Amino acid sequence: MSSRSVADLTPAMFVMATEHVQLCKVNGIDLLIYCTLRSNLEQDELYAIGRTKTGKIVTNARAGQSAHNPNKLGQASAYDCVPLIAGKLMWDSKHPAWYIVITCGEEVGLSASARWVGRLKEQAHFQDPMWTKGK
Repeated sequence: MSSRSVADLTPAMFVMATEHVQLCKVNGIDLLIYCTLRSNLEQDELYAIGRTKTGKIVTNARAGQSAHNPNKLGQASAYDCVPLIAGKLMWDSKHPAWYIVITCGEEVGLSASARWVGRLKEQAHFQDPMWTKGK
């Protein structure tokens, strides 16, 4: 099962995640980080969805190709999160809270998948921009 712990992030991502949560809070949004580190096996299982398993494609990354997958030290360079509105998870990507979450993430230096062009977009995904450059 994927980790939710920010302790499983690289040191740089830990700082950005902590700042992201705090900045969202200042802007009136509680933010739940629900996925940090994901094993390569879990990544391949997600990759199969919409291909060899039923469902809509959720990732274009195979094992080792996602910033959620462990680096040489066993740490992740990405996390998925969702805003909490009145204590409830807000999955509706059109809700104004998402604008705040994305803007705050970018303000602390994260790459927001919601803004990517030409790749699978995902409202909830934030990663270290240096990870993408290192690939």
